[in-house]
Amino acid sequence: MDGQVVATATVATPRLAIQKKHLAGLDPSWVELWNTYGAHMVRADEVSIEEYRKNPALYSFTYPTCEDFAGPDVFHVEDVQVPVTAPVGEITVRVYSPEGPGPFPVHLNFHGGGWVLGGLKSEAAWCRHMCNKASIKVIDVDYRLAPEYPFPTSIYDCWDAVKWTMLNARTLNIDPGSVSIGGLSAGGQMSAVLAHFARDEGIALKLHLMIVPATDMRYCLKGSPLSEATCPYPSVHLFHDVPWGPLGREQWFLRYWLGDSRTNRGVGAQEEALNKWICTPMLAPSFNDLAPAHIITAEFDLERDEGEFYGELLRKAGNTVTMKRYAGMPHAFGHYNHPERGLKQSFEYIDDTSKLLRSVHFGEQQRS
Repeated sequence: MDGQVVATATVATPRLAIQKKHLAGLDPSWVELWNTYGAHMVRADEVSIEEYRKNPALYSFTYPTCEDFAGPDVFHVEDVQVPVTAPVGEITVRVYSPEGPGPFPVHLNFHGGGWVLGGLKSEAAWCRHMCNKASIKVIDVDYRLAPEYPFPTSIYDCWDAVKWTMLNARTLNIDPGSVSIGGLSAGGQMSAVLAHFARDEGIALKLHLMIVPATDMRYCLKGSPLSEATCPYPSVHLFHDVPWGPLGREQWFLRYWLGDSRTNRGVGAQEEALNKWICTPMLAPSFNDLAPAHIITAEFDLERDEGEFYGELLRKAGNTVTMKRYAGMPHAFGHYNHPERGLKQSFEYIDDTSKLLRSVHFGEQQRS
């Protein structure tokens, strides 16, 4: 074999492999899950929304972990059409009911997906767990999505769903004095806003639950470089380039939700929207007298610090606030609750939130 060059095969590093700088402290189960299902994929934000809609499963990392798991059985499930006002139309809500005579407490869920993606399947498993474990009705709201229905349609769809629920309490067999709201990511942002709406209209909520919420996305402004001057949140600087949820993904969502155009005053549509408090709850004119809040953050999430800072704003204004950060977890860790392929901390999150909802609706003596 003298003089012969022997070729050796090399295995290319997956395009979306987790970088070494992010491995320290990152949950090993998440690393394995991502490397198995996510590292070779094309993310939704790397294609147009039109391309994504041709085959959502191709671009959705949660798909291989939950495609065949809709969650546990519940006593009754029903879809109901709800009128909405801005603009006028209808949306679907899915009502999960536990067994028993009622009337039941109720929790309204606003799913995640950057106001662009997602629907009634997104958090179906979590809704079913809450119905069973907390013994409450859960109403999952299928609000209208951008780009067809841009900001602020989704916010007002969710608010219309809250008011419809209370106006139809007898038909729904729910207690209008025991209502809570919550959501993940975009849904967390809307929950923050709706708590202000509820206070201003004299509606007493038992809780607003904000799960990895987007409360201040001004650092995502199109054309604005990421710097200490444009972003005060260390988590954004630490995790802006993580493969599972980088800054570019946030900017992709805002492009469709807020638009790319310029107003007749020469201001970009994104800048104009991001300076309104119903887009950036951090800018709300008053934080006084809001419903009790619970904020969930994930350690390896660029939105971590804005969520926790929002909690401190609520607390400083005298509101009841609890917070929990899930160590080693990425942004949407709560979605990975498949019984065989899920994450331990996703199941912990289900237990935590079900106990919390049971407690706020039934009292501390019901906590188990």
